[in-house]
Amino acid sequence: MNFSELEKLMSSRGVTTLAEIARTLNTTPQAVSNWKSRNQVPYRIAVKLSQLPPAGNPQTSDDPPIYSSPIAHYSSPIIYEKDTISLSDILLTIAEQLKVIVLTTFISVFLTFTYVQFIKQPLYVSWATVLLPESKMSNLGGLAGLASQFGVNVPMEATADLSSPSLYPELLRSRTFAEKILDKEFYLDEYGKKLTLLAILTQGDKPPKFERDSLITEAVKLLNEKYLAFDQDPQSTFSIIKVTAPEPRFAKNLADVVLAELESLNRYFKSETVNEKTAFIENRISSVEVELETSEVALKVFNEKNRQISSPALALEQERLERDAEVQRGVYLTLKQQLELAKIEEVQKSSIVQVLDMPQIALGPSNKNLLLSVVLSLILGVGLGFLFGFFRSYLDNNDMEERKKLRRIKHFMKKKTKDLVLDRRISGTISVFMLIGLPFYLRHESNSPVFFGQYSLLLLMIILVYIATMMVAIGLYLSSFKKK
Repeated sequence: MNFSELEKLMSSRGVTTLAEIARTLNTTPQAVSNWKSRNQVPYRIAVKLSQLPPAGNPQTSDDPPIYSSPIAHYSSPIIYEKDTISLSDILLTIAEQLKVIVLTTFISVFLTFTYVQFIKQPLYVSWATVLLPESKMSNLGGLAGLASQFGVNVPMEATADLSSPSLYPELLRSRTFAEKILDKEFYLDEYGKKLTLLAILTQGDKPPKFERDSLITEAVKLLNEKYLAFDQDPQSTFSIIKVTAPEPRFAKNLADVVLAELESLNRYFKSETVNEKTAFIENRISSVEVELETSEVALKVFNEKNRQISSPALALEQERLERDAEVQRGVYLTLKQQLELAKIEEVQKSSIVQVLDMPQIALGPSNKNLLLSVVLSLILGVGLGFLFGFFRSYLDNNDMEERKKLRRIKHFMKKKTKDLVLDRRISGTISVFMLIGLPFYLRHESNSPVFFGQYSLLLLMIILVYIATMMVAIGLYLSSFKKK
């Protein structure tokens, strides 16, 4: 049914204005105005109108209200079907809520632009691309070959130790490495002077409030979480050491220090390993040298006593002495070779890590992309605008049944919220659990205590809020008895 037919039907009954039509159909003038603008009457209204008595037979007082309850007077199930939402309905809702959509979009874009451009702290990244050497075979190849002749298996691969380049990621995150660079000084424009890295990461240019161990623990955590990163792609032979900092020059200088100290620490562990191996070889050379001299003296004495060897027993004894001397001589020569290699490795100064790209000063912040942020905020703002607009349109629904449901929802929300606060079972349960948990909160000690030698500022605030909430719950529980 179109609206012109509705007007003819209503005018035949003496109803001419939109307000009178709204009162007759038990709806709002806005709904009637919407029907007129679309020139379409909802199907449920058309079905109700078909149930009206003829114009010459007005409704008596004994007749039921025309629109009091469709369920009581109409048996057709078609009445309960919802109105079909057409494209024109959607466009009409958008046009009605255009101000909400535009305002929401503006707020989203404005807040994003202001935050990214003026509030968000810029972060700059400086990185170095390095090539880590693969694990090499052990330098005990000569000894292993000699030992294999006697049935002794010596592992040919080098065991992993702190000098292994494969441990660079773990070494970079270690406290030992952090302590090496925390005392290095860097210049920051924010302070206008040089400060140690420990001060930059903790108290800045203010005097320290905690002990050095606590400051180092906090600085190591912050350094590993925000400043240093080691990216190792299994598909590539190169690795990247990244340094993120609030100033580009500081990021570059810190990356240089990280590379230098990482290589220095690795060389230190390598030197320790070489020194241990050198000491072991020297001790073995001393003992093998004694055994070699003993074997050679025994062979010399045997040859002097037996210048002419005629019996098989003497020949066998001579071969045994010569074999022992030869074995000791071979072990001695191999140990001498390994000692020379260890000494060469000990004084080796060349870098074990090849740097492809040295750290550079970043040209721009890595965490700011104004164009992308604005575009995303624009899309989000439009989406939220449509959501708020349709929700607001739904709240302004002209259907009386929907309005009644919304009023019931508000009523139940207020009633249940009040019951949630005043119900003594809820307040009593909360009070009991919070009383049980209170000793655990009071006995807890912070890593960096400030108040009472036990609590940090955050923990003290949590405890105060906890006690206040518990007292409120106990008060509500006790007050429920007084009311009764």
